Amino acid sequence: MNIGFACDWGENRGKAWSGAAYSLYESMKKLDGFNLCDLDVNVKGFELFLYKILNLKLYKGKITTKYGFSKLYLNSVKKNLFNNLNKFKKMETLDTILEIGDISIIKNIPFFIYQDLSLDLLIKELKENSKPMSGYEIYSLNELYKRREWQLKIYEKCSGVFTMSKWLANSLVTDTGLPSKKIHVVHAGANIIPDKINYHLIEKKRESIILFIGRDFFRKGGDIVVKAFKILKKKYSSNLKLIIIGQKYWPLNGEIPDGVVLLGDTSWEVIRKYYMMADLYCMPSRFEAFGIVFTEALSFGVPCIGRKLCAMPEIIKPGINGYLLDNENPKNLAEIIVKVLEDVDMKFRMKKLSKHYREYYSWNRVASDIVKIMKYDQIKINC
Repeated sequence: MNIGFACDWGENRGKAWSGAAYSLYESMKKLDGFNLCDLDVNVKGFELFLYKILNLKLYKGKITTKYGFSKLYLNSVKKNLFNNLNKFKKMETLDTILEIGDISIIKNIPFFIYQDLSLDLLIKELKENSKPMSGYEIYSLNELYKRREWQLKIYEKCSGVFTMSKWLANSLVTDTGLPSKKIHVVHAGANIIPDKINYHLIEKKRESIILFIGRDFFRKGGDIVVKAFKILKKKYSSNLKLIIIGQKYWPLNGEIPDGVVLLGDTSWEVIRKYYMMADLYCMPSRFEAFGIVFTEALSFGVPCIGRKLCAMPEIIKPGINGYLLDNENPKNLAEIIVKVLEDVDMKFRMKKLSKHYREYYSWNRVASDIVKIMKYDQIKINC
């Protein structure tokens, strides 16, 4: 069976879609009985520069660009896909195609989409909270609706949609109106997994370590984590350390508090080290399409604190592998952190459960589930 893999790889294949696309691609390549063809739809060079220039916008005193939603750019991505398809058709016949995101309608070849978020969820977030999700602030409600039209046309013609979460799957049925039989929840895999856990490194540390990872500091609740940490240092224990990864510069007013370590945008090897050392992963995100970082922490046996929103309740089970915050109150978060740090049974349970999390939140498992469904679709067509 020949499968096309359509993705906008950008400048760095390994970091496309926060590393998820490349991890999935590599796992699908390893499957026996399947030939994977790379259909790179990346727009490059002067053409990309032109689209960026044509869609410049001043937002909060900074110049940014809305090229990602422009018809010129979307049509260029579509053109690249069909150029690649024509090239591969001369060599071999593709049986089916997996698109990372809604790229284009493909005629005569069954195609599927893999997504973590939909335009309906973005529009819903904007309407309910009177502000767009971080990363989409530059787009008006009207522009979101226009982009939604493109997405709906592709949803209508695709063979199926693979989702990272039940949360998205439910929205595709209730908000978007897709038939449930067209939607397949496969979740996602962890990008950073334990090679082997260095227990000597864990035993050597002197403080209890709270870990936070996120470039989008405020959306991911980093400000609440820092406030809660200050409370803990003052009222609970001075023997605490908060490791913040992903921020180049201190994002809050004032100096970096005592006990907080700002590591910036560091390597996966450094992140792996801190997953091994962490006592708790804390990211009470205000909006999180899935949260691969939670699956990574769980794979290392680290309990998690997230928010009672979006897909996070699918991953974090209160009292089992962590807790969910249901408000913005740093005092409440501090109380939950203490509950986790003092729960000896949870620490023991997490060591036992880590193998299960590594197996389930594996890109190999995700790839296998996706290909099985695509293969079954082919069998139905041929029958």
